[in-house]
Amino acid sequence: MSDKLFGLPPAGDRLISPARRSVKILMIGQPNDVEITIARLYQCDFCRVEDWSRPLPFSQIQQATTKEPGEIMRIYVRSMTL
Repeated sequence: MSDKLFGLPPAGDRLISPARRSVKILMIGQPNDVEITIARLYQCDFCRVEDWSRPLPFSQIQQATTKEPGEIMRIYVRSMTL
């Protein structure tokens, strides 16, 4: 993924601020489909596999997604091509 596409400075030039906000990406699906999607995101240099949490059972999703004041949520649904 090109940083130029988003107008971002090169990775080595980015400053990390202690007050930096985060965006939470939630992936819900069948275990194999989730693992395949994470692997594909890694191949696109979107994320590192080890940066994802351990797999959580559905009952723990609410605990993992506590929101901060003012946050919103958007969900992207993409069909898997098998």
